[in-house]
Amino acid sequence: MRPALLLPVLTTAALLASWEALSGTGTLPPEIPPVSAVAAWLWANIGTAVLWAAVAQTLAHWALALVVGVTVGAFVGATMASAPVVHELLLGIVEFLRPIPVVVYLPIMLLLLGARPVVVVVLAAVAALWPMLLQTLYGVRDVDPVTTDTARVFGLTTPQRLVWVTAPNVLPYFFTGLRIASTVTLLVAIAIELIGAVPGLGNTLAAYAGNGLYDATYGVIVIAGLLGVGLNAVFERLERRALRWHSAYRTQYA
Repeated sequence: MRPALLLPVLTTAALLASWEALSGTGTLPPEIPPVSAVAAWLWANIGTAVLWAAVAQTLAHWALALVVGVTVGAFVGATMASAPVVHELLLGIVEFLRPIPVVVYLPIMLLLLGARPVVVVVLAAVAALWPMLLQTLYGVRDVDPVTTDTARVFGLTTPQRLVWVTAPNVLPYFFTGLRIASTVTLLVAIAIELIGAVPGLGNTLAAYAGNGLYDATYGVIVIAGLLGVGLNAVFERLERRALRWHSAYRTQYA
């Protein structure tokens, strides 16, 4: 095992062992089952169709919301950075709407659309939009004007400057925004499923908790956590592959 991973693994193992010991001695309340009970439930239910259906529903909500949020956020951010007039027109709206938690919109969405997957997708997409918009805005603004002017002097057309000057500068910001948006989208999707009673991991979690099945409740929490870790690892690997030419990643491929 790599030394960088050793300490986190040991820390996690120590926390789980402490949790098991405290549960066994009755220090923790009965609503917090021992690790062994959660592990036993996971072992018994990890292959069930009901659980995998909930995972698939959440992943479908996450994927669609991420595509919509990232696309809209990147487009608006690039437009605001490239056109000062658009920036002035939208800056006030962006600064007003960005701090508002998406959960605030849930009652209105439920009244208009009911407890349907589209509610999860729309609200999770809104959550994904903001980090993508800001990262794209910063990335486009960070392009060195001297480099752009030099490329223009050498006769590069606008599409060529976009490909060879702007895009390489924006890509690190883009992937950072993508990773942040991915995590936020998953969190919001599960939260909206839980609160809005929309089928998915969140609704499954609420059902188990409401019926006092605490080992199952924590089992679903573990699955949600592993899902988030796995998705983040996928995007980190994609980022390293796409930016292997960048100075921050070049040493990894030397």
